[in-house]
Amino acid sequence: MGEKREDLCFIANTEYLQPLVEGGLMPSRLFRHRELLQSVPHAPVIKQKELIQTLHYLHFSNAPVLVLLTDPKHEEDFLIQSHLESCAAGEIRCRWPQEAIPVPTNITPLNLIVDDGLSLVLLPIRVIDRCEEGFSAAIPEEGRLLGKRRVGRHVCRGIDIILTQNGFVARGKLIDFSPLAFLVRVTPDKNSFLIWMNPDSPCTVQLRGEGGSLFSGPCRCLRQTGNASEKELVLTPERQEIHRFRRQKKRNPRVKLTPPPTIRFEHPFFRKPVQRDVCDMTVAGLAVDDDYSDGVLLPGMIIPDMEIRHAGVMTMTCTAQVIYRRELGKGRVRFGLAILDMDIRTYKRLGHILAHAEDPHASISTEPEMEALWELFFATGFIYPKKYRLIQHAREEFKETYRRLYREDQEIAVHCTCEGNGRIYAHVSMVRAYQRAWMVHHLSARPLKGRRTGLTVIRYILRFFEGLYRYPSIRMGYMIFYFRPDNYFPNLLFGGFARDFNNPRGCSLDLFACMNHSKGEPRGPLPEGWRLSPFDAGHLAALEQSYRNASGGLLLDVLDLAGKSAGTDEPLSKIYERQGFLRRWDAYALTRGNSLKAALIVDRSDFGINLSELLNSVKVIATDPDTLPPEILNAALAELTAAYPSETVPVMIHPADYPIRMGMKADKKYLLWILDMRYGKEYLEYMNHMTRMTPRFLFRHLLRKLTRK
Repeated sequence: MGEKREDLCFIANTEYLQPLVEGGLMPSRLFRHRELLQSVPHAPVIKQKELIQTLHYLHFSNAPVLVLLTDPKHEEDFLIQSHLESCAAGEIRCRWPQEAIPVPTNITPLNLIVDDGLSLVLLPIRVIDRCEEGFSAAIPEEGRLLGKRRVGRHVCRGIDIILTQNGFVARGKLIDFSPLAFLVRVTPDKNSFLIWMNPDSPCTVQLRGEGGSLFSGPCRCLRQTGNASEKELVLTPERQEIHRFRRQKKRNPRVKLTPPPTIRFEHPFFRKPVQRDVCDMTVAGLAVDDDYSDGVLLPGMIIPDMEIRHAGVMTMTCTAQVIYRRELGKGRVRFGLAILDMDIRTYKRLGHILAHAEDPHASISTEPEMEALWELFFATGFIYPKKYRLIQHAREEFKETYRRLYREDQEIAVHCTCEGNGRIYAHVSMVRAYQRAWMVHHLSARPLKGRRTGLTVIRYILRFFEGLYRYPSIRMGYMIFYFRPDNYFPNLLFGGFARDFNNPRGCSLDLFACMNHSKGEPRGPLPEGWRLSPFDAGHLAALEQSYRNASGGLLLDVLDLAGKSAGTDEPLSKIYERQGFLRRWDAYALTRGNSLKAALIVDRSDFGINLSELLNSVKVIATDPDTLPPEILNAALAELTAAYPSETVPVMIHPADYPIRMGMKADKKYLLWILDMRYGKEYLEYMNHMTRMTPRFLFRHLLRKLTRK
């Protein structure tokens, strides 16, 4: 309204003209600032045509207006919030709120005040008719721009506040909001007194809605009014930036998409839709620019159910938090938002958009041509002759599993490919293997026009990985990876970090001997004194002690035999079942008397989800290997493997030297790498360093290959 945009000299006092909000307040309030009205003759003029347009819009929107009334007898002024009942032919009719009826006849309406959050316009009115429910008045020839704030202010409802300061606690409601200052009404807790609050010292403010906390941070008090039992405080946040996550040495590159995506959300404080264009983004966050006067974002504010809209057709929902506010000049402000959570399906779509925008050959969890994927696996030797002999009898079942896993929208697997002209040149995938653990597997690559696609796809999965371990809905507490000790590339990128990090409680390496157990072997009962039973809490202490002394790693945390996550997460078996897949693991105890000799973990999944069938195997953790005869172990394995459909079942044994000591034949060995995702930042930094194509890296790689030859 009006063309004059500069702040007026009385702008600092305009908050006292705020309307009464919902929340149990009186329908009127005393107006104590008559000095504001003395400036009206000098305020900018608003013509009647513009006034009518504004009133029509307010009537159409069912928006409230303020009526300033006067009591001549006591020389007091009041503000009452009312609604426009009609607006036509130069006349308006206002309806009093039900709780204000009856308004005494000696109190006369003087002015109408329109507040759009940024501007305050005063309309002197001439009452034409009056009744108990309201009044009608003529629209004046002109109005006055009473004040223009630097930043818009918005009436809030349903937001609770908890204010603390050095042991003082007060609670109340958020009345109105702007990103520079907001008004709250508080009363002290029992055993706290408002006189204890020092307005010159910062306080901690927490704002909460129905869904939980929406803001928490230090604030300063600019102004206060009230009495010993209740106060209204104007608070301003002290921080323009928060640190949600630990800083990384090398951040993911910011991607600018064309056309730019938009974010859309219902503002958590004043419940109106907000939409902004995205300047740049990564899988972990994004930035938006805003006009100074239209700002609605506050550093520290949490935004539930924020939508990221791409190209007008794809919507991705997440929870976000504003982490910084920076003035750019020329009336522009930039805000940074961190994504706090999103589900795996949404995250896969976002990851693909960003990866593909940076490299047209990169794809994340899109639907590949399955024939192209099989051609890659065979051409690179990933499916080698011995492995193919194990799967060829069920190749149609194998193909169907992968068709559903790669083509149907599911939440148990992620894959990244490098493609060109219908061919796949590199591939890596992850599958949710345990309740809070994802397994990396199926890494294969071949050159694309001289380009080393293996490193390329690793880089993109690393960028994608940045959000995977941060977002609670994805349930990634641990990442695991099996590889052969003589496989140089994964031993460098995975095993190298474990050795450099040198903390098995952060990243562990466990060596397993792998052997195939044939179901055709004779099966006999266990000798007297030996027993195979479901694993229970009574066996846990002995298993933990044995594994701690032998490894000290993270395997038992991944298996979660104590069921620590059972009460908070949906069982992984149910998630797989809902999507038409099988996944479960059951633990058994092999005991002699009261002594635990081994724990056996029976892993079951659909055939071929993992090409080495490591999710269709039995893990044996020998707690007392010196007193566990191989024939006893074989008898236990014969009983547990009977339910497997295949003729042979992989058996992984820890410690890895057990088969050799007992004269058993082990086909090969695997290292099980496990990373606690609390150390995901350190791993990302290591991987970013190792995957840079430095001369030293190339020299070491070539030297290793020549030495092996």
